[in-house]
Amino acid sequence: MFKVILADDEPVIIRGLKKMMDWKKLNAQIVGEAENGEELLNLIHVKNPDIIISDIAMPRKTGIDVLREIKENGWNMKVIFLSGYQEFDYARQAITYGAVDYLLKPVGQAELEQVIQKAEQLFLNKDPMELLQREKDDIQEVFRKINSEYEYTDLYRHFRDMGLETERKVFTGVCFSLSAETVRKIGDQNMLELLRFSVFKKIQEYLKSNKNGFVIKREPNSSNVMLLHGDTELSHGYDIIKSICKKIEEDYKVNLVVGVGISVKNISELKHAYKTAKFSADFYYFCRQNIIRYDKISKEFRNSFEDYHECYKEFLQSILRNDDSWKDNLKNLLSIVESLHYGNRYAAENRCIAMAMDLYKDLEDYGLTSKENAAEYEQFVAHIRGQSTYEELSRFILRYLSGMLNKEVLFKDTADKNTILKVKRYIQEHCNKELSLNSIAKMVYMNPYYFSTFFKKETGQNFKSYVTDVRMKKAMRLLLETDIKTYELSEKVGYHDVRNFAEKFKEYYGDTPSTYRKGKK
Repeated sequence: MFKVILADDEPVIIRGLKKMMDWKKLNAQIVGEAENGEELLNLIHVKNPDIIISDIAMPRKTGIDVLREIKENGWNMKVIFLSGYQEFDYARQAITYGAVDYLLKPVGQAELEQVIQKAEQLFLNKDPMELLQREKDDIQEVFRKINSEYEYTDLYRHFRDMGLETERKVFTGVCFSLSAETVRKIGDQNMLELLRFSVFKKIQEYLKSNKNGFVIKREPNSSNVMLLHGDTELSHGYDIIKSICKKIEEDYKVNLVVGVGISVKNISELKHAYKTAKFSADFYYFCRQNIIRYDKISKEFRNSFEDYHECYKEFLQSILRNDDSWKDNLKNLLSIVESLHYGNRYAAENRCIAMAMDLYKDLEDYGLTSKENAAEYEQFVAHIRGQSTYEELSRFILRYLSGMLNKEVLFKDTADKNTILKVKRYIQEHCNKELSLNSIAKMVYMNPYYFSTFFKKETGQNFKSYVTDVRMKKAMRLLLETDIKTYELSEKVGYHDVRNFAEKFKEYYGDTPSTYRKGKK
């Protein structure tokens, strides 16, 4: 069985992971648990695990530090990171250092199971370029080993044996895959597997019989081929592609998504031709064109991350005002996300997940959600990553939030509810200012003594505790997202005495701001 270590500085997360997964079904067993980076490294030495599932930002040593040490020592271990929504920079580093994947909390069962299986497959293959099962055709095996122990002459020999004429020919990488609509329409997994096999086999037979190409890599969701033709402008190659698509449509009544990569003459560039074809096919998620050419892909940078944050603020404020304009603001926000991450499906999904998590947290801060909604909302967030196209994802988010925000439980049209909402909104937006019970009571035309009782009754917290909570949460967010100094951090959350702020922060989070920040680096 695969040996697994779980690491997170929140024990409740570890307990949740242990209960959530059917580890026996995954052919895995948990051999250790760690609550910080140093403890994780010690466990690795003792347990020698196959797979590590770790929070990316832990005290003492971060997950990145641990992964770096694994790579430097050449240990054959696969690392899966769990990440908070505010830690995108960490996540990028994780991929750079070779993590199998990273998932945003809260992670869903199906999502985690899929990544664990991916890690197990990688562990068995011992080759990070081969993420999925492949057929053992000679041409695929040789292609896989280009730039390793095989010489290019071996591949030319295979071409001759296959009866392919490669002199004065151009190679064009092409990725054929079934459209998301086709996959969803079929539904039944067995029927889908049969269709994939039949379609991809038909493509192989077409190329073989016409001697105008060959399959270089076959994956569950795509057949990746090299076309052979004599036209650097791709007109002949384009005719081959259209003929294949027409043949598949006639025989199987399905449409293919086709990514067309670059055309090359030098055999040493075949891998680049393959990768650009795969890259192009992935653009279907955004553009929904059935044939996407790499040389025609363009991106205009129309928006900035500052635009995103400003639009999110307006989106939130329109919700707090109970204003129907929130729908238009959400559409604008999703449009900005598409502009920022066009071509990168994973980044676009992550941004939408982060937005959804930010929204829930903000609504929770204003008392506009209840614990009863948490499980349902978690399912909603988990399904963001399962949409076939970005257009579908946008509709899914708008549909769910429309239902959620229109529930009577969210906006009770009462004076007391509106008063508390007004107070909470003011505290959230002015937590860097002096906030006294007297001043806030005066703002809502109440006697201070009555307001204190009223606030506790409506929120379950006394006024002073709520203000401190707001300030500490904002301090933590600024600490993780910026590099500002402690005294600046103190001022931004309404503390003029740095020592008092540091002590209060330590009371909440166990370390002073400077010590906590060092532990996260």
